[in-house]
Amino acid sequence: MSDITDLFNASHQMDAAEIDRINRDFYGRFNYPWLPMVLPQIGDPGFVPRFIAQEVGDFSGRRIPPDGRIWVAGCGTNQAVLTALRFPGAQVLGTDVSTRSLQVARDTADQLGLANLTLEEASLNDPLHEACFDHVICTGVIHHNADPERPLATLARALKPAGVMELMVYNYYHRQHTTAYQKAIRLLSGARGHQGLLEAELAMTRDLIADGRLPGSMAGFLAAQRDLPEPAVADSLLQPVEYSYTVQSLAAMCDRAGLQILQPCVNQFDKLSGQFNWDPPLPEGPVRQAFDALEDLPRWQVANLLMQDASPMLWFYVQQKGARRSRAEIDATFLEQRFRPATTPLRNFVLGADQRYADSGRAGQWPVPALPADPLARAVHAACDGTTPMGTILDRLSPAPDRSPATVTRLRQMLTTPAFPYLVAA
Repeated sequence: MSDITDLFNASHQMDAAEIDRINRDFYGRFNYPWLPMVLPQIGDPGFVPRFIAQEVGDFSGRRIPPDGRIWVAGCGTNQAVLTALRFPGAQVLGTDVSTRSLQVARDTADQLGLANLTLEEASLNDPLHEACFDHVICTGVIHHNADPERPLATLARALKPAGVMELMVYNYYHRQHTTAYQKAIRLLSGARGHQGLLEAELAMTRDLIADGRLPGSMAGFLAAQRDLPEPAVADSLLQPVEYSYTVQSLAAMCDRAGLQILQPCVNQFDKLSGQFNWDPPLPEGPVRQAFDALEDLPRWQVANLLMQDASPMLWFYVQQKGARRSRAEIDATFLEQRFRPATTPLRNFVLGADQRYADSGRAGQWPVPALPADPLARAVHAACDGTTPMGTILDRLSPAPDRSPATVTRLRQMLTTPAFPYLVAA
């Protein structure tokens, strides 16, 4: 069996407190993520919670209360701020090990006058809370810990029995270049263990990116970093510790923490790339029939294995072990459900030349764009009147779309999820 040091930029000998200190120093040097140009504030407190409920199969919209408690675990410079803006009726807690990241977040929150956000410096390796959060958000965090199972257990303990966690860890098939580069730069800088010499590593990384003469696929990978902000380059190429997962290994880790995967979460990155589909193109006949007949977890595993670097991010909703609705059950309810168009007032805070945020002064509406870009989704959206079942609407379209699981799931995702919040169950 391969040793962990062969697969990841990690080792068995790492100490949790020491890795926390290293991450604190790393994100003190590189403010990640950088300040966005616009921060949108949702007007309706129930808007985003209702769409999360729909994405996990609860079309009543009650799974996450609008006035609930939310923990953004490993919030960086702006994720807790963005969450407080998206859930204006909730009480949001943001925690991070990086003192500097929290300072940036506090400064932004003060500029926006956010009253529903609390920020604290804390490690996910220490049990902090027990059964008190309706929603936990932890994306891109636990895989940078000495033992990712330890912070995941902390998160699981904090979740209410009916709560929903939004969890993202790196997809193994997405991270082979980053892992190889991180391990190489450690050797080049003379770093021992994970005591990275950041400035030396950053200088050598700039040289390698500019030179562009490495053979093979690493050359293209480094070339893609050329125009990225420094924090993005550092987070990708210089991160001191990084694990990555397949669907199978993520599900097993969740199981050991008393959790189970609910459904994929369509996230902003996969939405931008159009790579959020867990249904690979397969030939009609035995292969497609066998794939569609699989239960959710093995079906996602097959998609992960066949699509590899073209598979979506491992970004899922999870919950404590118990009853869950399958993709087939959710899609069936979607076809029976009546929907109406959804909208909510939107307020935008814009980053000025002085690097401070101010209200744009222009009232807006969410979602943006106001209509779905996909032609089928747009036609369905136009026909939804709050009284006609979705299945009937599809039958009336000309030509009527097929009812394959892939088509129905994709349509549901492009109309009724937080990434595409166009239709709400009537």
